[in-house]
Amino acid sequence: MKRFGATDKTMQPMDENSIFLVRLHLLTVMVKSALKGYPVGEYRKEAVIENANEIHRLVEGMNMGFLDLSTSSHLFKQRIKLLCVMAIAIVSESYPLGIHRQQAVMENLETIAGYAFPKKQFQGFYDILRVA
Repeated sequence: MKRFGATDKTMQPMDENSIFLVRLHLLTVMVKSALKGYPVGEYRKEAVIENANEIHRLVEGMNMGFLDLSTSSHLFKQRIKLLCVMAIAIVSESYPLGIHRQQAVMENLETIAGYAFPKKQFQGFYDILRVA
């Protein structure tokens, strides 16, 4: 019988750092999709708010040594907190999102992705994101 899927050698146990990075990746994809004009329905809005709140809570006491940052750990944490606040504001209906705010959010996203995921290119699931 053939076994498909990940081999035991490539699997790692999930810890708080792994969960943090997965949540950060999800928040990044959701914010980028909202900025590109994909619809933000009620479920996606709730997911963004819940995810942003959890990331904000996790990053407070987290040691960022596992990322091997080339920047200040404090500065990186502040960028993530800013992203959380921006994400919640973007999905709210009453937040005006001009070109300068969009550029600021995108610059923050690119900086965070460059430090947290230096070897990965984010690919949005654009067909899935069209449905809210």
